[in-house]
Formats: sequence, structure tokens, C-alpha cells
Amino acid sequence: MRGIVATIVVASLALVSTTVSILAQATKGGNPKAAAVKNPVQPTPKSIASGRQAYMRACRQCHGSTGLGDGSLAPKNPSPPNLTDAEWTYGSSDGEIFAIIANGVGGDSEMKGHRSEMTATDMWNVVNYLRSIGPQTTK
Repeated sequence: MRGIVATIVVASLALVSTTVSILAQATKGGNPKAAAVKNPVQPTPKSIASGRQAYMRACRQCHGSTGLGDGSLAPKNPSPPNLTDAEWTYGSSDGEIFAIIANGVGGDSEMKGHRSEMTATDMWNVVNYLRSIGPQTTK
């Protein structure tokens, strides 16, 4: 039974990842299609800890170790956003944040996608971690 449940969870995550990867360009003000995607990973302490580890590997260099946008490799114009405040230019739902992590922002932004470096579960864990350090009102 456990194997069947694990297979269903993996298949669900793959489907969500594929669905969101189609939405390659982030749009200011948010993306309704990405916003409709619900986070399949519960924000457990284990998920948040895993998300923090993935964040420290892939995001900290630009967004900083505390999410303030002050990382050692942060571009200056524009600088990375503060991930701990309530201002989310490209949408603040879990699905929109996942889409940005997966696909980047697009255009001339230096925010590139991480879907080739991270699994869908890793990216959802990062979303859960960001929720733990930032705005928690919009899901």
C-alpha cells in the first residue's frame, strides 16, 4: 500500500511540475494559471528544513541567507527582492512562487529557473521555507 501511495504522490508532483513549467514567463501582478496550482507538500517542520537546505544551495547567493535580497552575488540593478516582506511583484501564491523558482522571471531578469537543478519536491519545500520566513497570508 505504501508503494502505491508513494507512486501517486510522485506522479502528482510530476504533473504539477509539468503544468507549472509550461508557464515560463512570470508576469507582474501575478499569473492566474500558476496561482491556481496548489502546493501538494504540507509545510511540516521536515519540509521547511529541507526547503531551507535547498534555498541555501540554490538561492542564498542572490537572495541572501535570510531572504533580504542581499546575497554576495546579488545583481545591483535590479537587486533581488526581499523575500520576507509582503511585496511580491510576480505573485505571492504558492503556485506562483513555485513557477518562479522553476522557470525564473524571464525577459532580461537575472532570476533564472532552477527546475534543472531541483526536484519538484525541493521547489515546493523552498516555497514552504519562504512561507516560514516571509508573508504567510496568501496561499
